[in-house]
Amino acid sequence: MLAYRPLSEISFQDILHCGGKAARLGEAMRLGCPVLPGVVLGTDLYHRFMKQGGLQGEITSILSTMQPTAITHFQAVEWAIHAAFDVRRMPDEVSAAIVEAFRSFNGVPVAVRSSATSEDSPQQSFVGQHATFLDVSDERTAIDAVVGCWKSLFSAKALAYAQHFNVDLLSSSMAVIMQPMISPDEQGVLFTVDPITGNADIFVLEIAS
Repeated sequence: MLAYRPLSEISFQDILHCGGKAARLGEAMRLGCPVLPGVVLGTDLYHRFMKQGGLQGEITSILSTMQPTAITHFQAVEWAIHAAFDVRRMPDEVSAAIVEAFRSFNGVPVAVRSSATSEDSPQQSFVGQHATFLDVSDERTAIDAVVGCWKSLFSAKALAYAQHFNVDLLSSSMAVIMQPMISPDEQGVLFTVDPITGNADIFVLEIAS
């Protein structure tokens, strides 16, 4: 049966199975950084779903036929690919793995986060290009959120970003992270490279109360 893995077991060596975000979160946990615990649904589930009814081939055909160049074209391609996802039946073992992962949180609402194998590389980050779903509190919504993360590999903005950086999304895969929701006093983003100058010796922290 396809299964999830604890985030604490993930390292850089697992990028192809768990994607860039999960690999780096797992590595941060290993280094003792404060990272919320969680689980990872690997790319094997994504590939199992993509084989359903020839979805991979249909996406290849859509991309080669439509050849988007403008934002309206990318939006049309997104719609066509997402429609192809929507008509596929999910294999029972895939939905069972998603439900099992969700149940491991014992009723605590979760964040469902995308983790693509093409993201967080030195060449391109894909930051903000893929989906995250918050406050997921039931099994049906958890399944839909995982599929939503898979679909977001082919969102209009991800397609445009990939074309700009010459990234083949068909050779990429999508894993999914589940982590418990929290209610923080503050929240923010830490950039480990200055986003303006590219200076790797400067960290930038943005916090919102």
